[in-house]
Amino acid sequence: MDMLKALFKQPYWVIALVLGAALVALPYVTFENGHLTTRPPTSRLPAVVGIALLVLSCAAFAYTILTKRNADAALSDGLDLKRVKEGEGALWTKVNGCEIRVVNGRIEEYRQEAGTAFVLPCNEYFDDRCVGDTRSALGAYANRIFEGQAAALNSVIKGECRKKLGKGVEQQKTEDERSESFGAGKCLLIQRPLGSVVPIALVSTTTQRASEGLAARISYLFDGMRELFTRLADARINEVVMPILGSGHGQIDPPLAFVGLLLAIAEAAHYGQGGQRLKRVTIVVFKQNADTPPQVDTVIVRRALALIGSQD
Repeated sequence: MDMLKALFKQPYWVIALVLGAALVALPYVTFENGHLTTRPPTSRLPAVVGIALLVLSCAAFAYTILTKRNADAALSDGLDLKRVKEGEGALWTKVNGCEIRVVNGRIEEYRQEAGTAFVLPCNEYFDDRCVGDTRSALGAYANRIFEGQAAALNSVIKGECRKKLGKGVEQQKTEDERSESFGAGKCLLIQRPLGSVVPIALVSTTTQRASEGLAARISYLFDGMRELFTRLADARINEVVMPILGSGHGQIDPPLAFVGLLLAIAEAAHYGQGGQRLKRVTIVVFKQNADTPPQVDTVIVRRALALIGSQD
């Protein structure tokens, strides 16, 4: 009885295959004294029905394979998924010699390596609210890597802003506060923050205005990536790690922000900066822990990588 229950849970072509084989054999075998023995058939009708079921099973199996193949082809229509490689928990492709990798995890837990810059999002004011907010990628990173030094890091950022970005423009940040804005889509590279051998690059991906709140735009990512690649080329840094920019307080839907970021990176990598080009960009898609799904589904990641990889 258990075997029958298990059989009827199988695809219909498997059921037809088993029943067809049984019916073909039925007229020619009998069970006597605990043994199977052959016998002359008394009727060939079960065998004919069995053969028909076997033909039906083969046809159904072929149809299933063909339908799946067509579905896979439709899924990847116009995209060369072979350009996307996979291994060691990462998906990657190449654009103009730059390897663009995607992994799941938390930016503050990603391994630190000298010479690899960490790119982090901030607002147009480059202020302490970003550094102190542990719900943001910059805040989570700063409070892990520069634990207890948030005020000192913010002081360094402010000093570097005035030195490298020039004088900002005062804006009405909130109803009760005015502050100096350095603009959206700007990048600030700090090579040795508080003595660390791991550089950080801050990209302003959000604006804030009175009565408007925080807001991000995909266009800021394109501006920010162009400026980032220029500053990295000047500093001769060729590897970076970053979260999905714009998907946090910027409130861009994570899949949309991810695709926008990939396109911005691909554009910057495609046109490069002279002989000094990035060798590797790693995007860390936020994943709370091993039991939670990542912010962006793997299907979207793979197809987006195939999209930019086709430009190479």
